[in-house]
Parts: sequence; structure tokens; C-alpha cells
Amino acid sequence: MNVLSINRLNNEYRASINKAEAIHELNNGEYTNDEGLCYQNAANIAGRLASMTIGSEAEHWVSAQQFCQQQMRVIWNTLHPSKAVEMPSPGGTEAEDRADKNDQAGSGRQDEAAGKDQTAAKDGAKKKYADGLKQEMVDSWFKKDPGYGFDEVVGMEDVKNLLSNCVRDDKMRALTEYLGLPTVQSFFFYGPPGCGKTFIIEAFVHELMKQGYKYMSLASADIHSKFSGEADKILKRVFAEAVDNAPCIIFMDEIDGVCQSRDLPNLSDFNMQLTTTFLTCFNDLVKAEREKKSVIFIAATNYPSNVDTAMLDRVELIPIPMPDEEVRENTFRRKLEKLISLDEDVAWKDIVEATEGYSQRDINRVTQKLLMNIYKKISECVKENDSAAEHAVGMIKNGDFRLNKEMVEEVFGSYKPKPNADIERSLNEFEAKT
Repeated sequence: MNVLSINRLNNEYRASINKAEAIHELNNGEYTNDEGLCYQNAANIAGRLASMTIGSEAEHWVSAQQFCQQQMRVIWNTLHPSKAVEMPSPGGTEAEDRADKNDQAGSGRQDEAAGKDQTAAKDGAKKKYADGLKQEMVDSWFKKDPGYGFDEVVGMEDVKNLLSNCVRDDKMRALTEYLGLPTVQSFFFYGPPGCGKTFIIEAFVHELMKQGYKYMSLASADIHSKFSGEADKILKRVFAEAVDNAPCIIFMDEIDGVCQSRDLPNLSDFNMQLTTTFLTCFNDLVKAEREKKSVIFIAATNYPSNVDTAMLDRVELIPIPMPDEEVRENTFRRKLEKLISLDEDVAWKDIVEATEGYSQRDINRVTQKLLMNIYKKISECVKENDSAAEHAVGMIKNGDFRLNKEMVEEVFGSYKPKPNADIERSLNEFEAKT
């Protein structure tokens, strides 16, 4: 297998696709023969790559070839309606195509079928796209309700008020539109690892899902692909699915890997193109809002300095700090207070003071260590027999066994929180600029 030849063809394929898309935009969305020729060239290249590769990569290039051929058919049929050729369903099998034809014949009215398709899309039904992406992957982007709201979030009152206003404004959409106020809502959360970004974002999502929103969630790794052009297609599909399923939420974690700053040194052509694609897709949300299709975009990162400034200019920046004393105390109380009482030689403030600088992730880990230490100590106090577990639980519930200072010091003496000095320095520099 000639790796250099594969890389060269890979670049040629991507160049042909980019040229086709550029021609389409230059002609205001109208199809032309030049665009069709670009897809024809890309299909030929994809076919050659399919024959040069194996396994999943070969499958990818077969899919890419089918995608290009599908685009060629669409363009040909648009430009030459009297010589139209049959187009199989994108990504479908012959059996599925025959089933689709039978369904249409049974209904007798294609316009009625189209109307049903539009209604189905509103209800979250699957819409067919000519991008070659597998439906299972698309389905995996849609998530269930996180199951908790703002009442579970301790502290961060300013952030909760801001997000609560967004939920309230959505209920008052008619008034907002009447007054001509902006309705596109996009939020950019940043802060050190484990500060609680995802926790409050999911609480926000829950509040919106109560208003009928669907929820899509992806990380940078879900968008990046080892195959050329795949990441661009994924991004376009994500935004298209969100608009089709409006009202909808898109949450992209690790956004610094998807919309990298074009000012970064040595930024690859691939990442430069991905940033451009992302910004183009993001701008489509404004058009969707004009069509009364509400899509709320949420992003999160530990490295805001690596995100393109054009993205930062389009969103509400929300810094999430490390947990303060109130948050830490409430977190420990929520996790431990119902399980075990404190001994007289230790207080909640002692635990809070010992965890200065801890992230939520550190707090979760140290809580688990405290529980394991409780298990170890009480196991030493009960006889090993069939009723030992019940006896131990009884001792904890009636207060005969308590969490004491020695047990707390054992845990905190052995646990070292993960250092975040470099990240915090980067965040401080970012805030100084904004």
C-alpha cells in the first residue's frame, strides 16, 4: 500500500469536494455542470482509494463514492429533467428503495407523502441526507434528559439567573419577536477541568427539555474523523439535524478541538477548513431563527484561548470558577450527610478548609475515598458472620459509628488533587484579554 499515493489522492478528493461546494455557493445555490464535474472527479478518486485501502477505510471510500455519485445524479436531474435518471435512497439498500416505491404507489400522492415527511421530521423522525453518514451515529448524538435542574446546583447564582432568563424568554418568544429583540441564544462555558461546567450545563438542558426541546450532545472526538472530509460532513449534519428537530439544543464539549483559532501557529489546513465549516454552520442558526426554528447552542472548553475569535464574538461567555466554600460544603453534605454522622472532633468546615482549590472531580474522588475508609474501619468493628453487614449499617444509622477526625486526615493526607496551574494561568491570560 503506497501511503504517499493515498495521501495525495486524499488531498485531491478533498480539493474536488471543496471546489464543488465553492461553485455551489458562488452560484447562489444553483446547480451547474462545473459542480457536477467536480463531484464526478471526486467519485473517481474515491473509487481509486476504495481499491487501495482495506477494512473500515475502504468502506468509507465506497460510501464517499456513493455520496458523490448521488450528488451527480441530483445535479444532472435538475439540469436535465427530461433525461432524469433514477436515484436510489442515500445510504439505503435496493430492498429499501423498492419498499419506498411501494409505499409511494400505495399512497398514490407524492405530495401527501412529502407533507407527512415534513411532519415526521418535526416529531424527530429520520430524514434522509446525501452525506453517507450512518444513521446509528446520528442517533447517538441525541441524548436523554439529564434528570436534574437548577435546584440541584449549589452556588453560581449569577450563572443560574442568566440561564433562567433564557428559559423564561423562550416562554415569552412571541413578545420577544414583537419587540424585535434578539432571540438567538448561544452560550460558551469555560473554566478549569472539574469546575462543574458540564453539571450546570446539563441542569440548564433539563430546564429547556421541560419546555419541549430535544437535546444533542457531542465532544470533539465525535466530530473528528481519520477520513478526509468526514468531520466537515458531521458538522453540517449536526446543525442540519438540530434545525430539523427544532426546538433543539446542541452541546459541544471541547469546542477548542472543533473551532480552533486561525491565529494559532502551524494550524493545519484540515483544522483551518473545519473552523471555517463550523462558523458557516453556526451562522445558519440565525437563518433558522428567522424561520421560527429555535436552536440553542452551548459550548464548553478548558482552553478558550485556542478558540477562534469569530466564535467568541457570537456567544455569551460564561466563566465557571473552581468550587468556593459554599459549593464545597453543600457538595460534601449532599453526598455524606444522609449516610453518616460526624464525630465531635470534626466539623464540615474542617473538611471544607482541607479542600481549598479542589475541583468537583477532586471532591467526588475524595468522597469515594472517605466512603471506602468508612467501609474499612467499620468492617474491623463487626464480627464476620451472615449478619455483619446489617449490624454495620445499624451502627452507622443509630450513630454508634461516626466519621471522625482520624479517618478524615487519613484520606486527605494520602490524596493529592491534580494540578491545574498551567490551565489556570492560560485562563487568567484569556480573561485579561476579554
